[in-house]
Amino acid sequence: LAEADFRKPYMVTEWGATGHWEVDKTTWGAPIEHTSSEKAASYRKAHETVIAAGDRRLLGDYVFLWGQKQERTPTWYGMFLADGSATEAVDFMQFAWTGAWPANRAPRVEALVLDAKRATDSVVVAPGQRVAASVAATDPEGGKLSYSWHVTREIVVKEDGGDDEPMPPTVRMGMDAADGPNPSFIAPRRPGAYRLFVYVNDGSGSAGHANIPFYVTPPGTSPPVAAKTTP
Repeated sequence: LAEADFRKPYMVTEWGATGHWEVDKTTWGAPIEHTSSEKAASYRKAHETVIAAGDRRLLGDYVFLWGQKQERTPTWYGMFLADGSATEAVDFMQFAWTGAWPANRAPRVEALVLDAKRATDSVVVAPGQRVAASVAATDPEGGKLSYSWHVTREIVVKEDGGDDEPMPPTVRMGMDAADGPNPSFIAPRRPGAYRLFVYVNDGSGSAGHANIPFYVTPPGTSPPVAAKTTP
């Protein structure tokens, strides 16, 4: 606005999670989603450095998205989960709007690893390989957390501009210790791109989440390399 010498009132009509086109990607081109805690930190930074720091011409703003939707993943842009659970981004917005944190805070999700690797390591596993996962999560009130894990195929139909996207199909498979933070499972036998999700619930209406892309391919082979694009 300053560079354009714009002196009239204005609104910020959409702000929120970092876009799927702005993040790091795996070698096969899968965007790497931030955890719910990383998203909350980005909401806070954006609010403090742009919204709250705006001058008197700023008439208001719309935070995105006060709800849930499927866009690249079912958790990328929504501040709530499909079951209505509130994430840390909702906690921060209550603080930003009222000056007080909610009595019950959402779980913090710090990191998710698969086969001892992070998403930025471009995790590749063999068909039928047993793979271990681990998530680091804590409850601000010290309560007991529950965990829900599932694997989906990576989305193929990718819409733009907020158009409806189909939910990626869930891959049914047995998972050991699926109710805790350190499960293991047998990788799908069909080669291709997948994504492992974990939802961390506090039993009081709040939750955290994380996911990690991985690629299944026979030993001695590699996933296709995505062409580099400019955002």
